[in-house]
Amino acid sequence: MRNAAGMQGVTKQIASGGKSNRAGAAAWLAVLCALVADPVASERWVDIVGSSRFAGIAIDIDSVSFVAGYPDRVGAWILYTYSTSIDCSPPRNCYAASQRVYSLVNCAAQAIAPVQKISMDRNGDAIAQSDVNFNAPQYVVRPGTDLGDVWRSLCPTYPDRFEPP
Repeated sequence: MRNAAGMQGVTKQIASGGKSNRAGAAAWLAVLCALVADPVASERWVDIVGSSRFAGIAIDIDSVSFVAGYPDRVGAWILYTYSTSIDCSPPRNCYAASQRVYSLVNCAAQAIAPVQKISMDRNGDAIAQSDVNFNAPQYVVRPGTDLGDVWRSLCPTYPDRFEPP
C-alpha cells in the first residue's frame, strides 16, 4: 500500500534524525518482529489481531518511529480492516472498508492517540482523510482488547498497568 500525499509529512514531523535514535529504533524493531511476526504478513505490515469488531489490525513497521523529545512515545501507521463497511462521512455516502490511522502511542501511560485517519474503500483507494491533529485525545487501553494488543506490540518492554503484579 502506498503512502498517500500528506502521510509523509506526519512521519517527518514526528521522527528524529539522530543516530542514537536510529540505533534504538533498529533494536526495538528487531524485538517487535520477533514478538509478533507473521510468516504470511507482507514485508511492511505485521498483523496483530482480528476480532468481532475488526477483521484485522496491522502495523506498518516501516512507519514506526520514536517521537523526538518524548522517550516513552512511538508513532506508527495502523491499518484497521472492518468486518463490514463503516460510515466515514464527510463526504456524504462515504463507506470505508478499512482505515489507516497514524497514532501516537504513549507507552508509559498505556494510551493511544489517533493523530490522522485515512478511510479507504474495498480497493484500497483513499476516499476520505482527516486533518492532522497532534492534540487528539489519548485513549487508555486495556489488556485483552484490540488496542491493548496494538499497545503491547508497540511497547513490548513496558509493564501492563492493569495486570496484577
